[in-house]
Amino acid sequence: MLRRSIRRKLPVLIVTFFFILYVDFQLSTSSHPKLSVAPRRSAQHGPAEGPPRDPVPGRGTGGPQPSEDAPRVPELKLEDIYVAVKTTGRFHRTRLALLTATWISRIKAHTFIFTDVEDEELQSDGYNMVVTGCQSDHSQPALSCKMSAEYDGFMASDQRWFCHVDDDNYVNPEALLALLSTFPQDADIYVGKPSLDKPITAHELLEGNATREVRFWFATGGAGFCLSRRLAEKMAPWASGPRFERTSATIRLPDDCTVGFIVEKKLGISMVHCPLFHSHLENLLLLSRRSILHQVTLSYGMFDNKMNSIEVKGSFSKADDPSRFKTVHCFLYPFTSWCP
Repeated sequence: MLRRSIRRKLPVLIVTFFFILYVDFQLSTSSHPKLSVAPRRSAQHGPAEGPPRDPVPGRGTGGPQPSEDAPRVPELKLEDIYVAVKTTGRFHRTRLALLTATWISRIKAHTFIFTDVEDEELQSDGYNMVVTGCQSDHSQPALSCKMSAEYDGFMASDQRWFCHVDDDNYVNPEALLALLSTFPQDADIYVGKPSLDKPITAHELLEGNATREVRFWFATGGAGFCLSRRLAEKMAPWASGPRFERTSATIRLPDDCTVGFIVEKKLGISMVHCPLFHSHLENLLLLSRRSILHQVTLSYGMFDNKMNSIEVKGSFSKADDPSRFKTVHCFLYPFTSWCP
C-alpha cells in the first residue's frame, strides 16, 4: 500500500518541483528596479592639487541631496566676480596706468581700485576708485587696512565671488571665469597660490598676553586669490568692519596671511592650491607662451637687479614693455585699438 501511494504522488511532486524552479527563474531574471550606489564625489574641489578639502555638505557624503525641483544656481558670469585691485597713489601713473590700459579695460564695471589718495583723472574716466584713508606704506597695519576695505566693499555688493590682486598683476578675465566656474557655486572656496612650500607658523595673541602657535596655509596676495560669497559671509566675525585689522594684529602678520588664518584656523576650511596664479616671487620665465591662455594671473618685478617677467615675443620690445603685459594683452585681444 505504501509503495502504491508513493507511486501515485511522485509525478505530482516532480511537477511541483519543476514549477517552483521555473517561478524562481522568472523572478530572478525579471526587470524589477535595482538599488545602485552612486560613486562618491571627491572632497577636493578645483583643478589643482592641494591639501585635502572638507566635502561640500550634501554632495556625495550621505547627506540630503537636492531634489530635481530645487532651483538651479545660475551660470557664473564675469560680472558676478568682484575684482579688487590694491594700489597706492605713487603708482597711479605707472603700475595702475598699465592695468587700466590692458585687462581692467575688459572688466572695468566690476573692477574696484583701492588706493590711499584721490585721483580726479581716474574717477572722471569712470573707474571705480575707493579711497580708503589707509596709510600709503607697505606695513602690516596699512596692508590690512586696505584688505579690510576690500572685504567690506565686496560684502556690500551683490557679486558672488571676491578676487583680490595687486597692482603688479595681469588678470586674464576668461581664465578667471573658467577657473571659478569649476567650483560648486554654493560651496566654501578659498583658492590661490601659496608663496611658501609649507604652512606658515604664527603666534596668536590670546587674552592675558598669552600666545599659542598656529600653522596654516595662505594664498599670497601678490599672486591674487578668490573667495566664494558663502565663505566670505562666514568670515564676518573676524573680518567685517574693524575686525579684520584686529584679527591681523593678533597674529602680527599682513593682510593675505590674515585671510588664510581666518579661513583655515577660525573656520577650519582648507585652501585650494592652484598653480594658475603667479606672483613676482616665482621664476616667471618658466611660463610658456602656449600656457598663457590658461593662466589666471601674471606678474612682474625686479629680482637680483634683473626684470622677472614672462618670456613672450611680440611687437613690443622689452624696453617698451618690460612687464610684457602689453604683449600678453595683444596676444589675448589682438583687435585692441593700440595693438600693432
